Amino acid sequence: MEAARQRYGGLSTAGKRKLLDELEAITGYHRKSLLRLLNRKAAAPVESEGPLDQASLKPHPRRRYGPEAAEALVPLWEASDRLCGKRLAALLPLLVESLEQHGHLNLAPAVREHVLAMSSATIDRLLAPIRKASAANNWRRPPRAYSAVRRRVPVRTFKGWSDHSEPGWLEIDLVAHCGGRMQGPFLWTLMATDIATGWSESLPILVRDGAVVLTALQLIRRQLPFPLRGIDADNDPVFMNSLMQAWCDRPGHQIVLTRSRAYQSNDQAWVEQKNGMLVRRVVGYQRLEGLEAAQVLGELYGALRLFTNLFQPSFKLKSSERDGGRIKRQHHPPRTPLQRLLATGMLNEETVEPWRELQRRSDPVALLTTIRRCQGQLAVLASGEQGSALQASRVERDLAAENRSLEVFLGGLQTLWQSNQPRRRKPKPRSGKRSRPDPFEPDVERIEQWLQTEPQLQAKTLLERLIRHNPERYGASHLRTLQRSLRGYRLQWIENEMAALAVAGPPSLVEGESVEKPVLPGVN
Repeated sequence: MEAARQRYGGLSTAGKRKLLDELEAITGYHRKSLLRLLNRKAAAPVESEGPLDQASLKPHPRRRYGPEAAEALVPLWEASDRLCGKRLAALLPLLVESLEQHGHLNLAPAVREHVLAMSSATIDRLLAPIRKASAANNWRRPPRAYSAVRRRVPVRTFKGWSDHSEPGWLEIDLVAHCGGRMQGPFLWTLMATDIATGWSESLPILVRDGAVVLTALQLIRRQLPFPLRGIDADNDPVFMNSLMQAWCDRPGHQIVLTRSRAYQSNDQAWVEQKNGMLVRRVVGYQRLEGLEAAQVLGELYGALRLFTNLFQPSFKLKSSERDGGRIKRQHHPPRTPLQRLLATGMLNEETVEPWRELQRRSDPVALLTTIRRCQGQLAVLASGEQGSALQASRVERDLAAENRSLEVFLGGLQTLWQSNQPRRRKPKPRSGKRSRPDPFEPDVERIEQWLQTEPQLQAKTLLERLIRHNPERYGASHLRTLQRSLRGYRLQWIENEMAALAVAGPPSLVEGESVEKPVLPGVN
């Protein structure tokens, strides 16, 4: 095959066909497989371990960033939980300062200046080989009688937030950790998202009960850096009950309670997006049960709360307008929820300073390490391999302290991308053009004559006639090709007949005279 590959490129079309016939007879391979082998280019060897390829990053006369800046970008990308280029570019000044303050990063002045000056396109271009090598029933519940509370609570749709630009308006939702089976006890997550800033809070719920959910909501209210003004929930009875309504209408803190429409998940688009980003992406879809799992889940959410609200920039829609069939959207620059909150100017200096101090004292790498450790403990608890869940939690804590210490984690940031499997590329869609010559081209007129004589002739019978006429050229492997060609012939025939009828107009019949029109092939 290697010798044939070297000859194949310099041959003519007839020579390539002859070489393919020869290889097909020798190897027994399918003709299409031989074409793939002959046209395949020799792939360069890829190292599975080790530093970045220095040859691919060698200095270029017009290249501004050298290999040192590209290598320094990898641990920053890992410490940010692998953000995209636009979000990472907005986070780099804060992230570099935080990592240097906690002793996790020590960059040369020139390299630090280059890293902070990188644009989002440059970041994506330098991280492209790293990302390439690193490695989701239409049944509806029958309608039920609406409760009195649900009838009194007003409905808020997706477009009902245009007049609420200040922080304090939350969307809340429950996420089930049932593992695909709703029977028996399991954990829930109460998710709350602020519309204006994107500030998110999450708490584990042991029992799906209205009183328990209300207690968790009161805890979330005390954790928020801004006053709670309104709550938007779905039609779940744990939200639409007298306890929730009495708490919202309590004198001293008037909280507006609204609900979304039934079976309209887009009415709560903000919290639904956070359900996928902060719960399903981090915790997964596994089944979680028991108090030990709730404790680990609470520890994970404590670290995730700080990591997301202080160190994770996100986009926010600025405007959206329709241009024909396209929608043009413009977004504000990526900002963290805390940055958006400070930009509103609604908090006084006494309230702002503790949060700025919390951001200075928070270590993003330590928070990310805690999240990874808790994810491993939840995986062990969900698998049920250990006899005692509490013992499994302790074992995981010991292993995390011994094998996944902060130094080991930091040392692996540079090469962590190599441990994942490469992503599979989607197959290219077929262009619809014929890649090989039509095998029936010499007998097109013969086939059209047979079809004019017998319009209902099937492809199998037609192929048998062609084999008897030219057995050396045709065989049983041409059946599918003939079926496609026969369909094209009949469609073209129908179009020609319809065009002729349109030009000639409707037939006029003389009394006592009949006009017989043959039936079009393929039409009953």
